[in-house]
Amino acid sequence: MTKRIALDGDAFERRRREHPTPWFGVFVAPWCQPCERLLARLSAAATPDLDVAVVDVDREPQLAERYGVRGTPTLCLFVDGEMKAMRVGGLSESQLMALYAEIDKS
Repeated sequence: MTKRIALDGDAFERRRREHPTPWFGVFVAPWCQPCERLLARLSAAATPDLDVAVVDVDREPQLAERYGVRGTPTLCLFVDGEMKAMRVGGLSESQLMALYAEIDKS
């Protein structure tokens, strides 16, 4: 089951540095409907136990800029403190599964 965690900038960076197992960082906005659909897909998908750290770009614009976020939603895969993949937009289930497959390559 995927666990969703809302993080501010400091907590996000701490997690990036200290969390060795793969996890997703999702940059969203409260007014963004594709963001809500992506978060629902992430929660519903049959996935490994991956945490999903959610960042509100309206509250954390500097963090979003630091990671090159140009649109919402933006989904980033982190492994061992490094961003291994980034996808922008409301991903389909098949696109999510392809991203999960990248975890095995990391």
